[in-house]
Amino acid sequence: MRFGINIGTDHPGDREPMSRLNDYLERARTAADVGFDTIAVSHRYSYGPAQSDARGEPLRTSRFQPLLMLAHIAAELRDRVNYVTSIYMSTFAHPVQLAEDVATLDVLCRGRLRVGVGLGWMPYELEAFGIPKRERVSRFQEGIELYRRLLTEDVVNFKGKHFQATNARMIARPMQKPIPPLWIGASADPAVLRAARLGDSWIISGHIPMDELERQVVLYREELDRLGKPYPDERPMVRIIYVAEDRETALKEAQPAIAKWYRERGTWGWFVTQGSAGAVTDDVMRSGRWIIGAPDDCVEQISRFRECLGINHMLFAMPRYDSGEDKVQRSMRLLAERVLPHLR
Repeated sequence: MRFGINIGTDHPGDREPMSRLNDYLERARTAADVGFDTIAVSHRYSYGPAQSDARGEPLRTSRFQPLLMLAHIAAELRDRVNYVTSIYMSTFAHPVQLAEDVATLDVLCRGRLRVGVGLGWMPYELEAFGIPKRERVSRFQEGIELYRRLLTEDVVNFKGKHFQATNARMIARPMQKPIPPLWIGASADPAVLRAARLGDSWIISGHIPMDELERQVVLYREELDRLGKPYPDERPMVRIIYVAEDRETALKEAQPAIAKWYRERGTWGWFVTQGSAGAVTDDVMRSGRWIIGAPDDCVEQISRFRECLGINHMLFAMPRYDSGEDKVQRSMRLLAERVLPHLR
């Protein structure tokens, strides 16, 4: 089983850029040094509402863009780890640009790149690119189809609603053949079916409850069978993790972080989980949406995902700790020393 760390996080808008960069780089170096297999970088845009409204103050956070960040990290870590975009919102990218970027990035990553892509759904991001919500699925599907064809065919003719190519040829090619593994992010049932059709694997969302995921894995397998496609060798999943030396400390520290995380994002249309810190934490724990506890608890919870869902590539994301980067570093080392050896 492989394990990775998503080194990206939501940073406050007033955070000094070089300080943020140093955090990203330090996490990547630590991950490689302590034995993680994969470095992942997530994606979203910092464009959004300028003024507060009835919902209160909008989220004012930003992240470094994943393709650029992975290229920077790969220049240092080279072939020590794998690299993943988790998840790159390809709906907002032109497939010609995406194909060129991925072909370049795969070389910079020494042929160790996985490309995780997804629809994107935040209203202000769609607005920024002038994409009506009703068109995002068709645009995503067309973009992925043309992206794949540009990197695998000598001559491409494509006529879609959003993208066209006539007698086109792309010279750029990635190291991996035919293309770097394409992981499709999906949460809803139609998206899971789409992942089976369009992707090389489905990267499972970090926020879907376990019972729902068990049903969706069956749905995914059935669609692969219908399409005559094999079950993928790599079966990735994202989960937010909060680990501490003992369970009591983990739960005590996680409660405010979870409540704040879901409330802020629920207010702005990301999630709908509400309630007291304790109630929200209980719901998150019960549904398996976060991995929380002492090292032994984390081993048990990750083992359940592996046994029930067949996961073999787990990407951990960590909440932004108010206590700072030291807590992130301690958590990464605790995972590497006392959790991962029991699961490899």
